Amino acid sequence: MTEDQGKLRISNADRDQAMERLQHALDEGRIDLGEFDERTKSALEAKTNAELDLIFEDLPQDRAADQAVNTIELTPEERAEREAAVQGRVHGRRGLPASVQTLIWVAVPTTAIWLISSVSSGEVQNFWPAWPIGIMLAIFLAQWLTSGRNRDR
Repeated sequence: MTEDQGKLRISNADRDQAMERLQHALDEGRIDLGEFDERTKSALEAKTNAELDLIFEDLPQDRAADQAVNTIELTPEERAEREAAVQGRVHGRRGLPASVQTLIWVAVPTTAIWLISSVSSGEVQNFWPAWPIGIMLAIFLAQWLTSGRNRDR
């Protein structure tokens, strides 16, 4: 990184990206939980690129390559396209929110287990998967309802 870039002030998005990189380093076992806490605090307090670079000095992956992507000037149309692409990734492969995908991942196996146990016993069992499915559905609906309020602000 050039000296001039090191003096540039960072944005909240840069801090968020640093936190993601630290989480990734923690997940890989490159840093321990104590270092993660310490470096996270430093990332939140950092004001310039140089301060942020010091946090990753002993970790792999060149941060300068990441910054090159963040410093591209985009037209409003390009920015809208990127936002739409990011929103598409947030909602998963099939356009479903992550909480709905999780609900499906719980509902299908629990219902299959219930069905197998009902068939093997020769009688229809109480539909116990309604409990985890119902709880997850309530959580999903609460998140969905409150997210609409946050967008209005």
